[in-house]
Amino acid sequence: MKKLYSYLLFSSLLLVNDSFGQITIDDTDFATAGDQVFFARAVDLEIDYASTGANYSWNFTDLGSLNDASTNFNSLSGVGFLVNMTYGPLALTNYRATFRTPFDDLPLDQLGGVLPIDIGDVHQYSRVTNQRYTLIGYSASISGQEIPIKSDTIETKYYFPLEFGDSYQSRGYTSLDMSAFVDARWKQMRQRSTQVDGWGTLTTDFGTFEVLRVKHQIQETDSITYEGNSFGIPVPTMFEYEWIAKGQKSPILKIVTTVIAGNETVTTIEVKQNEVVGVNDIAETSKFSIYPNPVVDEVNFKFSEGDKSITIYGVDGSIIHSFATSSLVATFDSAHLQSGLYILSVELDGETIKSSFVKK
Repeated sequence: MKKLYSYLLFSSLLLVNDSFGQITIDDTDFATAGDQVFFARAVDLEIDYASTGANYSWNFTDLGSLNDASTNFNSLSGVGFLVNMTYGPLALTNYRATFRTPFDDLPLDQLGGVLPIDIGDVHQYSRVTNQRYTLIGYSASISGQEIPIKSDTIETKYYFPLEFGDSYQSRGYTSLDMSAFVDARWKQMRQRSTQVDGWGTLTTDFGTFEVLRVKHQIQETDSITYEGNSFGIPVPTMFEYEWIAKGQKSPILKIVTTVIAGNETVTTIEVKQNEVVGVNDIAETSKFSIYPNPVVDEVNFKFSEGDKSITIYGVDGSIIHSFATSSLVATFDSAHLQSGLYILSVELDGETIKSSFVKK
């Protein structure tokens, strides 16, 4: 009996020890209005984003930093009347935003180079409750007027509590009738498939954390109808790999891949950092944008004003092309480039802006 008791006690200790680190993520672990998160972007096409499992140890130290950046989780203070009525305290409950964030990954933002209107200053609106984290819509400045773009079908990014082994799917549908400005309509349909496929310890230069590993597959179909003619906007399948810790407001590490020619290609690596001075906030800049991204042939660079110079680098640091322009929109023919990630360095009004694009 004594041996049996010792065995049971030892087995129990093993189970307790083995379960250590199987954290549960809830709404209090994410940002709220007024928060600011700093991170560094890195480039590593060979980074191992796929390895995962139970009680796994990930080590992503010494990532080569491309640039420092930050994300501001803004309140709705100062937004226009229409946006406030759509996402503010008087909105329908499911559309009352917790915060808004600058957003530079919306195909709608690319239409400013196609339609005879100016589109910019795009924000995404999110709602976080103790049950789920939802993406409820966008806003954009269209020809100088701030317009809400509410999602008719609300996409869920996370269900709470978030635990190892969770798996779920969510859809989002958004459309924008632009007839007040131009005879055009934009539609976006998204399908998100999410798995919490790992837990364990993550180590980066920022520190060591007990984390959950979350994998999202996002399939998106966008279309535009202009003067009676409809055409699609190519949006390749994307994967987001996130390592999420308690109380950190955003993932400690996020790796985004895009499916190009049937293969996943790393497009973005973001690793959380301590607050830095002189941060260059790409996510919020209104001075420079790229479309389309990913690109098949021609890629367009859109500027706010002023003289500027652009240098395009390969991921090995080699200079692919460099040119100066005074135009508000510059075009580069990428047809001769191999598929993959390319880095941009833009000198604009004495400021250096770093960004990137993907060649399909």
